[in-house]
Amino acid sequence: MADDVVKLPLRRLELPIHKFVKVAIPIDLERLKKHQINIEKYQRCRQWDKLHQEHIHASRTVQQLRANIREMEKLCQRVRGEDTLALDKIILPVRQQASTAAVEFLRQHSESAEELSHQYNAAANQHSSLTRSLTDQGNLYSGSSAPEEGGSQAMVQMLLPFPEIPKDQNAAESWETLEEDLIELNGLVNEFSEVVHSQQEKIDSIEDNVNSAAANVQEGTKNLGKVGMSSCGGINGTLPASNFLYLPH
Repeated sequence: MADDVVKLPLRRLELPIHKFVKVAIPIDLERLKKHQINIEKYQRCRQWDKLHQEHIHASRTVQQLRANIREMEKLCQRVRGEDTLALDKIILPVRQQASTAAVEFLRQHSESAEELSHQYNAAANQHSSLTRSLTDQGNLYSGSSAPEEGGSQAMVQMLLPFPEIPKDQNAAESWETLEEDLIELNGLVNEFSEVVHSQQEKIDSIEDNVNSAAANVQEGTKNLGKVGMSSCGGINGTLPASNFLYLPH
């Protein structure tokens, strides 16, 4: 359990933590970005076999990324509580990058069929309007000065959402696996963030209790001083007459 781990100052663990923050995790994120670019290309070109293989490679990268984040988390759990804020500043950027990479990947590839159809129709109407406009103004263009049809088609294609992967293709199944891996990655990053913040909240609670206890001790000391002064009869230390024992002669 994390509470049983021996806590160390951040300076003792800063170097191995930086190896994950500055080297291992950024390499995984860069590799994942390249997979994303290839996946977009293969899916737009409907190269389903290549898309399937790229999904598999991307899943392996996500799994490696999750493993590195878990190892970094183990190191962070060994950092003493008073260094939590400094630790959070070190790991916050790479944590945000990992979460953003997973969310953007999922956002680009998880549109519903209805949304795909809506965007496709909107882009097609826009392209049709553009074609009619160019036709009406055809007398303004001649020879090489006329816009190339291939260029406008390429532009429209980039505006279109990704074509849906046929259910009978292996790429459909491999995408579901990759999607699950990305969701788990994002959940792991958020869970890691909650652990770090929980440690800081625990430290803040301890500090509040210590400050409260110190205030109570200080107030108690003042009250004891007042009681002592009252029992001695005043500031000059003279005792009241009722405290003297009367002895008859």
